Amino acid sequence: MILFGLPLRSASFRCEGAYTRSAERIVVLAQEISPTCDVYLRARLKRATLPVHYWKLGDEPPVPLEGAYVVVVRYVDRVSSSAIDRARSQLAGVAYLLDDDLVAAINDRSLPLHYSFFMLQFWMRYQSWLRRTVSELWVASGILEQRYRKAGPVFRIGPEPARFPLPRERPPSATDKVRIFYHGQKTHLPERRWLRDVVAVVHETMEQCSFEIVGGAETQRWYRHLERVRVRPLALWPDYLQRSTQERFDIGLAPLVPTPFNAARSWVKYLDIARFGAVGIFADCVPYDEVVRDGNNGLLCSRDDPDAWIRVLTDLIRDTSRRNRLIAQVDWPSSSPVPPVLSSMLEAQA
Repeated sequence: MILFGLPLRSASFRCEGAYTRSAERIVVLAQEISPTCDVYLRARLKRATLPVHYWKLGDEPPVPLEGAYVVVVRYVDRVSSSAIDRARSQLAGVAYLLDDDLVAAINDRSLPLHYSFFMLQFWMRYQSWLRRTVSELWVASGILEQRYRKAGPVFRIGPEPARFPLPRERPPSATDKVRIFYHGQKTHLPERRWLRDVVAVVHETMEQCSFEIVGGAETQRWYRHLERVRVRPLALWPDYLQRSTQERFDIGLAPLVPTPFNAARSWVKYLDIARFGAVGIFADCVPYDEVVRDGNNGLLCSRDDPDAWIRVLTDLIRDTSRRNRLIAQVDWPSSSPVPPVLSSMLEAQA
């Protein structure tokens, strides 16, 4: 797609920033509430060998940027781009961390229109600035790495959140009902729609279970006739994070409808399900097949076959011993990639 003479394609992006100064500090530019920053950076940067400063989008930088290695998490704005421009000749580098394909979001009709429009406005305003400023891309999935492979230095960064108790380390559930959930943000509307028929059939046949799903008015309309389904409103990330370590579910669902935007997702939902003390049923495709060992730390199920999801979910509800065995085997992924520049600024893990 070309708009106003500018190409709106991931493959057209280039990293043209060039810096020679040695890093003296790390400055992370992110929104005040940023799941991306928390999942990919904060825990890692506790091992940093340089001072780390967090710069809230909309504010002036908290420290001088001279000698700073700046990590831009998803977004910039007028204030931050101007501050970086003023210090450009004294910077040590600028990495751009992407955990979604923002350009794909512009053209993906499965996403809410306001979200696509926001991405269009952002990309039209800042793509030229990002191109001349960014010295390397840090991307959260193999698909993103492939889509941006011509951009210049492009490196994978995997999730590494603050550690939380694994399901086997948590107290057992306080209810006899099997609690099942699907939690997704505003970009997961296709999954909420896709799950409706699966949930309806299982709801009718398995009275010992209850469901929770996150969504707005449209989701309420889809699920309101199902008495044991609770539709919760979207929560702010800090509130969601706190709740996930205090409340427990048994089974988490992670379907993935094939769309251009979804193709670039990472496996963060594996961690979300584990944080709630549950075992997951995941779409049998990238990214989940990178971390889920089918029948061991979770279950993989054909992404295109609702009947298969009904069978697998029904069997797991009925088979308490198997469910408990799977829950006990939910573990931390064995490795998570780190960009070389970031790795060089971290202490080695014990």
